[in-house]
Amino acid sequence: MASAATPPNPGMMQQATDPLAQLRDIHPPGMIETWPPAPGWWVLAAISLALLLYGLYWLIQRWIANRYRREAMSELHQLRADWHDHGDDQVYLEALQRLLKRVALTRFSRDDVAGLTGEAWVQFLDRSTGSHDFSMADSEALIDGAYREDVSIDVQSLEITAKNWIEKHDKRHLEEALEETSV
Repeated sequence: MASAATPPNPGMMQQATDPLAQLRDIHPPGMIETWPPAPGWWVLAAISLALLLYGLYWLIQRWIANRYRREAMSELHQLRADWHDHGDDQVYLEALQRLLKRVALTRFSRDDVAGLTGEAWVQFLDRSTGSHDFSMADSEALIDGAYREDVSIDVQSLEITAKNWIEKHDKRHLEEALEETSV
């Protein structure tokens, strides 16, 4: 009975009335590991690597495919330097014709290019860039300038036109020109 006569413990009374006092303190989670990454990151890394390798392959193929253009540009600059040395328009025009024909034979079918001369050659050059640069007055010397005794050309204008053609010629332009004529 003595135990019934003892007053209840005040701490016990407080615990019974305050359930929050029974909770333990917050424990932060452990450190999140960064390695190994989740499977999604592996997939993303594999796709990124594949795209990077494909892009690199494409750039190398493009670089190799356009080597003839770089060589032609170098030779075009050499033609200009040679012209400054000798000043003969006829020699420059003949060398430019040979250069343009070699470049065209590199990119286009031999059947389409080898037999072209005069007006047909100039039209081919225009169609292969989708322009009319070679049909203009300065570039018309390519039609028959090699057969004239006294030819006077604007070397700077011809060089710019030839440079644009070397940079921009493409089979796609010929196909577009054929589609326009057939429609």
